[in-house]
Amino acid sequence: MAKKLMKQKSVEEMSPKAVVKLPKKIFLYVFILLIVAGLIYFGGKVLFVASVNGQLINRFTVIKDLEKQGGKKVLETIVLKTLINQEAKKRKIDISQKELEAELTKIEVNVTSQGTTLDALLLQQGMTKDDLKNEIKLQLLVTKMVEKNVSITEKEIDDYLTNQKSQASQSLDPTQAAPEMTRAQAQSTLRQQKLQTKIQTFVADLKAKAKINYFVKY
Repeated sequence: MAKKLMKQKSVEEMSPKAVVKLPKKIFLYVFILLIVAGLIYFGGKVLFVASVNGQLINRFTVIKDLEKQGGKKVLETIVLKTLINQEAKKRKIDISQKELEAELTKIEVNVTSQGTTLDALLLQQGMTKDDLKNEIKLQLLVTKMVEKNVSITEKEIDDYLTNQKSQASQSLDPTQAAPEMTRAQAQSTLRQQKLQTKIQTFVADLKAKAKINYFVKY
């Protein structure tokens, strides 16, 4: 009898237990559905920008209209930025974080002195601080590449100050004293004027020498 019970117990232990196993295909289907749902959710935001009474407006319609309005100007700006960055890389010229922050601080101080804030000004112009930093970096790069060819003579400063005094005396009330400009201010102004002229010539020369292929004409 004991042997019979032991035999039954042994058979029961060896028999497979009732376990509910889901087919692997179900997990695969669920996974695929989750991916599809994610693509629909995030892809919808990428492909569509708005809906009007249930009618979707896709992003490409907006881009097409924008290209018609200012595509040529925007493309030229991107081309020039690319040329400047390529030339800076070729000359191994870079802008440090310290230089970038110093220039950003100057701009912020100047904006604050005019009774507003940098954030407010950027918001008004539809820019972010990163956009501004990219513009500053580009300006500093091109400045570094041309500034060695910019020099101001003492005679140029004298002539500029004389001219400024003459213009000020003609535009102001004779009873009022004309504001005096220092030599340092005159030198800084002349330097900026020459820099801008050099930059324009430099960029035009880069573009003239570059091999640019336009695939779209606006």
